[in-house]
Amino acid sequence: MIVETATLGSRAVGETLTIHELDGRRSLRALLRPLVAQGLAAYDAHRSRSALLQILTPVDLIEGAETGRYGREPRALPAAPTLDAAHARAVEAFADELFLAFLDDLRITDLDDIVTIEPHSRLRLVRLVALTG
Repeated sequence: MIVETATLGSRAVGETLTIHELDGRRSLRALLRPLVAQGLAAYDAHRSRSALLQILTPVDLIEGAETGRYGREPRALPAAPTLDAAHARAVEAFADELFLAFLDDLRITDLDDIVTIEPHSRLRLVRLVALTG
């Protein structure tokens, strides 16, 4: 299955993932759990990388001499929530219509409707953003 993410109103291309182990019949609620788990793993990897000591390159040294700043200040990123808490947030976000879900161009409107996912299926998650002004 191919999973695409997008933000409504943004021209930026969202992330595209290919996930093989999610084929079969399941609900969107059940489908969100492994997607959330994958997102948490990616966040933890990012968090670990940002805590590593960064080596300054010659370009960094030249920029530092010009700006007075060398490298970037390490920042503490908060720990990821538990899988249960993050899954609950994703379910709540869907219920609050903060994102839409489409499977093979058909909108999924109920978290508990059972859908059939084929290896070539495409799940698109579209995040909605509030307009201001």
